[in-house]
Amino acid sequence: MKRLEEKINYQFNDKKLLEKSLTHKSWANEAQSTEHNEKLEFLGDAVLDLALSELLYEHFPNDDEGGLSKKRASLVNEDYLYIRAQSLGLNDFIKLGKGEIMSNGGQKPRLLSSCYEALIGALYLDGSWEKVRDFIRKEYYPTLLNFNEESYQKDYKTRLQEKMQGEHRDTPTYELVKEEGPPHDRRFQVQILFRGQTLSSGEGKTKKSAEQSAAKIALEKMEEGELP
Repeated sequence: MKRLEEKINYQFNDKKLLEKSLTHKSWANEAQSTEHNEKLEFLGDAVLDLALSELLYEHFPNDDEGGLSKKRASLVNEDYLYIRAQSLGLNDFIKLGKGEIMSNGGQKPRLLSSCYEALIGALYLDGSWEKVRDFIRKEYYPTLLNFNEESYQKDYKTRLQEKMQGEHRDTPTYELVKEEGPPHDRRFQVQILFRGQTLSSGEGKTKKSAEQSAAKIALEKMEEGELP
């Protein structure tokens, strides 16, 4: 824990809160404990959105709402959060159940990106808004100095929403069709609906990744003229 505190340049007053942020549900299930990081992940997601919104607002004064939203979306997607988690070496600290360890869970983007958000949530609760904002600014500022608009291209959901809004003045909805598999290896299937029509469906290890997959397929179909 001390090594991680050195990396994030913050010493926790409540060490149990830090440990909880690094505890995956698979470990808690095996230990018959209710202490895991899902609620901290929920909180960290909201804190990260706010801190990044403020930072982007300051750093790109000439961008409109759409431009800022695109940039933020590319900085909070699973791929980028996974990069940030790897930079802190969170895979060395996360507590996993035996099933996740056997399936190399410490290297899964979904688990590490969630752990990164949980760490932000723990920072917010243990310190203050100023402390967690400073951490996020330090983490993201180098990226903003060399921001690459192409990273936005990975956010298929935003692209589909903008395209449908521009062409039809309406946006699609996402519906969870199926969720299956053991807790350490869930699979989600999502379909996209638009005015009573199913545009596409996609699968992923998280609901978010399944939505991105479905949106990517819908965009490809539209480009090929298979969808209006």
